[in-house]
Amino acid sequence: MNNTYNNIWYSGDWKQQNHDQVPYNGIKIEAITKYSPQTSPPTKQELISIDAIVTDYTKDPNGVSSKVTLSKTGAWYDIPIPEDNKVSPPKPNSNFTVTDIYFNGLGKLQLHVTTTGIYLRIQFRYGETNRTREELGFILKFKEYLEE
Repeated sequence: MNNTYNNIWYSGDWKQQNHDQVPYNGIKIEAITKYSPQTSPPTKQELISIDAIVTDYTKDPNGVSSKVTLSKTGAWYDIPIPEDNKVSPPKPNSNFTVTDIYFNGLGKLQLHVTTTGIYLRIQFRYGETNRTREELGFILKFKEYLEE
């Protein structure tokens, strides 16, 4: 049995085809869940971690991605600004527009437990400065255990 699964969420301004000028598109978050390995005899597989790949298409039609591994529930994780390796020395990529909701830090992700499951919770802004969009809330649901 496979112990990784992918889920994808798109921001509200997502388009199937990019605009021909900035802003090209919105945000895509891909969540790759990792569960404990299958045992013999089979038992429940527990959620170990989630790799969240946040891709910002605002200023780059190919997207600029940042990866965050979330392994604890209830803790807020920063979405790091990826480096621009096309310049020397590398510096933070200015095409990645994701920031915190107050414009003075990094965007945040959290695994939040409720009675109905575990959700990916988001709290960030993105986009051009004069047209910034805010994303808050619960976006993807995950199972705590995979049944045998």
